Order: sequence, then C-alpha cells, then structure tokens
Amino acid sequence: MRPLQISISFVLLLVFLLIWAHILRSSWTKPSKLRSVLMKGSVFVSTVICLFLLLEIVFYSSFVITEGYAFTLASRRWSEKYWHLNSLGYRDVEHKPADFHDKKLIFIVGDSFAAGWGIPQIENRFSNILQRDLGEEYLVVNVAKNGWGTAHEYNAILSYPYPPKKIVLSYYLNDIERLALKAGYIHRGIIEYPHNQVFRFVINRSYFLNFVYWRLYRFQNKATIENYYERLKQSYSDPNVWAAHEAELGQIVTYTRNQGIDLTVVVFPHLNAVKDSAPITSKVTEFFERNNVRVLNLQPLLEGREPTTMMVNSLDAHPNESLNREVAELLTRMMQAAP
Repeated sequence: MRPLQISISFVLLLVFLLIWAHILRSSWTKPSKLRSVLMKGSVFVSTVICLFLLLEIVFYSSFVITEGYAFTLASRRWSEKYWHLNSLGYRDVEHKPADFHDKKLIFIVGDSFAAGWGIPQIENRFSNILQRDLGEEYLVVNVAKNGWGTAHEYNAILSYPYPPKKIVLSYYLNDIERLALKAGYIHRGIIEYPHNQVFRFVINRSYFLNFVYWRLYRFQNKATIENYYERLKQSYSDPNVWAAHEAELGQIVTYTRNQGIDLTVVVFPHLNAVKDSAPITSKVTEFFERNNVRVLNLQPLLEGREPTTMMVNSLDAHPNESLNREVAELLTRMMQAAP
C-alpha cells in the first residue's frame, strides 16, 4: 500500500462513519445510553480522522525536503520532484554526441555533494555554475552519484564514453567508508526502522507520522549518529586503512597523469563540524599536494561560519546553493590561473 492509498482508506472510513452517524440520528431516534455512546464515538473518531487527513495533506504538499536520510517520505517526495537522471544514470542533462566535439571536456566527479543532493535545480550546483563561468569553450559534465566512494569514482572515470581534458574530484570525508566498514570501524545499519511491523507499516505510509518519527529518532539517537562520524575519523588514523585509501586515490592520480588529464580536487569538510574535520581534510590535501595535484581545501575557508548558512537545511548537511556558488567561483579562478 502506497502512502496515498492509506489516506484514501481513511477517507473511505470517514465517509462510512458519517453515513453511520446519519443512520443513528435519523433511524434510531429513541434515546438510549448505547445510542449516545455510539454517536459521541462516531463524532470523536470522525474528528480525529479529519485532523489526520488535514495533517497528511499539509505534510504531503509542504514538506518536500531532503533530510540527509534519503529514505524518508519527505526526501522521497523531493527526489521524485527534482532528481532526474540522463541515459548514463547521472543527474545531468542528456548530452548529444555533437556536444563533445571541439570542446574541452571537464568531469565533475564525486558523490552526493557533487550530484547536488538538496539542490532543487541543477543550474545551481557548482558544476553547472562552473560551466557558465568558463564559457562555451568547455563542456562540464556531472559524473556523480549518491553514496559513491573513491573506488566508484575511479571506475566512473574509466567507463565514461568520452575522455576528459580536466577532472574536478569532489572529496568528502566518508569517501573512505568502504574501507572503514571492512576494517570494522563502522557498521551498516546505524539507522534502524521500528521493530513493530504494524507501526513500521504505518510509519512508511503516513507523511505526517513519518516526518514526526524520524525527527524524534534523530533526537533520541543523536549520540549514535555522532559516533558514526567519530569512528569514521578514527579510520583515517589507522595506517592500514589509510594506506589502502591512498592506493585508491593514487589510482586516480596515476591515471590522470598518464592520460595527460588536468586534475583538481575540492575537499569538503563536515559542514556541521568544520573545525573537527581539519585532521582529515589536511591529510587528504597533503596527499594530493605531494603528488603535485591542485587542491581546494574548503576547511580553513569555512571554519567559524554558522553551519546553517552553508547547509541545505538544518537536517541536511549538504552544501546549499550559496556554498555551491562560492565553490564554483573559487574553482573558476583556480582553473583560469592554472597553466
């Protein structure tokens, strides 16, 4: 049963109760205690259903937002409305073969930060703004998907039908997640659905209750969620994990060097904890700089700013349109100044 169907079911129940109340009032005219109880019960249940349906309408129509959790009904509504993929499976326009002729091709490679999770219109992502800033001499394509790590990004570079002249690699601290999982620093399933099957059924089909439940869940499990990032940070200090991650990053560096592709890396901190991200962003930046790769480390630039001024919303720590615009401007200046 889809979310809309549960509302339809409640509408039908409401209609039944109204008909039932009418029958009680018109056909059962003799006063009795049972009749009074049934009348009051019908009115009460009808009022509750009306209130619930009103809340469903409000939350269905007004709360179309990302929440970091892509599986909430609000996030799914947002995705249905704004998340459209081309034939290659990327959130990008459908490029024609002729678009790649006589153009300097630039890849924007990364995860949800590069794909623009939380940004309704792709024109407001840093990849699209970079396209406008650099002009028609270049063709900027978005090669990014939610949840990707470094290994996915490397394979995407190799499999794209056209070779690029330049690559901008968007790096975020959970790009090491696959290796951190393998080493046991973190585990899958830190987010848990309700164990009660009936409650789970209702939560997954009511926009109002789904909205309330996952906000309460965040509040009650704040320590567990924050511990995920702490454990992820610890994995960077493990020599074996970091060596394996360096090898992943090194594949991209070696490939671009051998192919004569200009590589630029933009390193995003955790926007909810920019200062705490410094050990990670510095480590990643130092790796690329040792390999003579141009790096835009955003951590020093963003430290001290109010997180809500950089984030999509208070529950989603992806960069908002303003930060995307700022990143695009910085990248444009770097790329124009480069040989």
